[in-house]
Amino acid sequence: MAEQIAQFDWRYSSLGPLPYWQAPLRIAVDMMLLSPFPCAVVWGAQMTVIHNDPYAALLDSDGHTLGQGFDKLWAKAWESIGPWVFKALEGSSNLVENQPLWLPCRRTGSQACYAFSYTPLRDEQHEVVGFLHTVINTSATIASHDRWREQALAFERQIERVMLDRDQIWQLSRDAMILVNRDMRLQAVNPCWQRALGWAEDQVLGKSILELVHPSDRAEVVVAVMELLLDRGGGQLETRLRHMDGHYRCFRWTASFDGTLLTAVGRDISQDDEDALRLSDTLLRASQRLDAVSHLAGGMAHEMNNLLSGIGGSLELLQRRLDQGRLEHIDRYVALASDSVQRAMTLTHRLLAFSRLQPLSPKPLDINRQLTAMELLLRQVLGAEMRLSWELDVTRWAICVDIAQLENALVNLFVNAREACLGRGVVTLRTINTRLEAQVPDERGISPGDYVAVYVTDDGPGIPEVDLARAFEPFFTTKPMGHGAGLGLAMVYGFVGQSGGHVWLESAPDHGLKVCMLFPRCFEHIPQELPQPIPAVARASGQRVLLVDDEDNLRLVMKEYLQERGFDVCDVRDANSALDRFRHYGPFDLVITDIGLPGGFSGRQVARAMRMVEPDQKILIITGFNDQPLDPQLSETPGTALMLKPFALASLMNQALLMLSE
Repeated sequence: MAEQIAQFDWRYSSLGPLPYWQAPLRIAVDMMLLSPFPCAVVWGAQMTVIHNDPYAALLDSDGHTLGQGFDKLWAKAWESIGPWVFKALEGSSNLVENQPLWLPCRRTGSQACYAFSYTPLRDEQHEVVGFLHTVINTSATIASHDRWREQALAFERQIERVMLDRDQIWQLSRDAMILVNRDMRLQAVNPCWQRALGWAEDQVLGKSILELVHPSDRAEVVVAVMELLLDRGGGQLETRLRHMDGHYRCFRWTASFDGTLLTAVGRDISQDDEDALRLSDTLLRASQRLDAVSHLAGGMAHEMNNLLSGIGGSLELLQRRLDQGRLEHIDRYVALASDSVQRAMTLTHRLLAFSRLQPLSPKPLDINRQLTAMELLLRQVLGAEMRLSWELDVTRWAICVDIAQLENALVNLFVNAREACLGRGVVTLRTINTRLEAQVPDERGISPGDYVAVYVTDDGPGIPEVDLARAFEPFFTTKPMGHGAGLGLAMVYGFVGQSGGHVWLESAPDHGLKVCMLFPRCFEHIPQELPQPIPAVARASGQRVLLVDDEDNLRLVMKEYLQERGFDVCDVRDANSALDRFRHYGPFDLVITDIGLPGGFSGRQVARAMRMVEPDQKILIITGFNDQPLDPQLSETPGTALMLKPFALASLMNQALLMLSE
């Protein structure tokens, strides 16, 4: 019968598929199958029957009894047994001896006297959802009857103990268990969940589970919960939950919904052996690749020979001109030599960074705040047609690094990403707190402790495995001749290693490149930066300004500052709105517009369209991309000026007043 139960198609029954049965139902079925008595589990509103082999022999049916309704199977005797069924569903346990039933045996045709036992069964919320129906043959002698009765009562007590063991399972389980209501608020958490995440039960009860889920996983969690509520879920879900200390742990969840509460069981997979071995293998291969000393020496000699040739040739021409007494244009040779010297210094600094011998000035910093401060620089590096996506951890851990070298490393990575995407794509900058509790199985691996991970991911073509194995080697590059020395990733490798961290690459053809940097957590105090004093500027006298910028925060700040200084400011975020305001709410004394605008029009096109309506319109163009100069027809027109981001608001005010005074 156990085999038949496992093979039976329960999808069309009220119990649903077998893998999604509740734990109390599974326990009750297991105990029923072990019973020496004819026994059946009756579960749910439709009183679905799951029985053992002896029970099937009692039923007057054609053999199709599994999954049928209890009231249908016992329709002939329902008048006498129905009241006891309802008492059981109300929570009363009964052994009916004074009203025994005489049932014919299907094998022999003889009748025997049986007594029925009804034991209530409860679900995970301790609500009665069914009963255990045990049939006892009472045809034997009184002594035998008493013996069987005692066994039946003992079996009932055993069943009750098993059902009460749910609380013990909840307390002793090695998996995290939670109860969540329809609003996704926590109703209960077991001790394993508390040990894994550090939160006490009273700290999280009533709190939305989404507050603890990593921001990048919240949408997936919401969708999974909605599917469970609509009875379309049941698959496994991997998500990250925030530890009380601020880092995240990864769990693989299975869940079920009983109509009131959602029960979820999660296995902590943060220290998954497969991930650890994969990371170890990546680090080991990276270390082996970086032993290419001969390649380093050859690349260094090639680059230095080029630079020394430039320096030597410039000095030779300079000496010749001095010998000839010709002093005109000698500054050109000095400039050529100086440029080669500067390039040699840059090359030396990058090699020192790779070899971890460069002098660093590390200091504690808030990585999220530092990256936000670098946003304009990074966007400028990417260019106007690249999109930057942010995924910063909500809980800020500090790291201790050299800010200048961190900025240099990110600029190198963003340049590589832009070139890989051919100037059009998406770069994702992500930070996340990570706690490693076990040593990576590698003598050069990562030690246990708290780390802050910084990931730079692009959606370019990726790097082939054969090139990925050499990506950190100095002077190794896949770019065409003259388009890169191959020191960018080598410098990043050296900087991260000298900062006490680890770096590796993850890539696959046509799936982009992910640069993973891991920095040790810093517990030192982060000094507060004092705000820079704002220089005093003159005030406007009500001049009307149209401000166009798609960066909402920046636009609102500029608008408020200009209004405080006496301007009447009308602000919009896209080109179409700007042209509409210009036509219907003009005239404006000054138009301030960004170049990169949504909606298919750029700031250049907006300026040209406005000049077609009002040729003398004064336009101040602001941009963070200095690699795209203005059209001469626009830039040489009187009443046009350009400012590069970032700039001080006082400088913006001064420039506006200067243009209006002309």
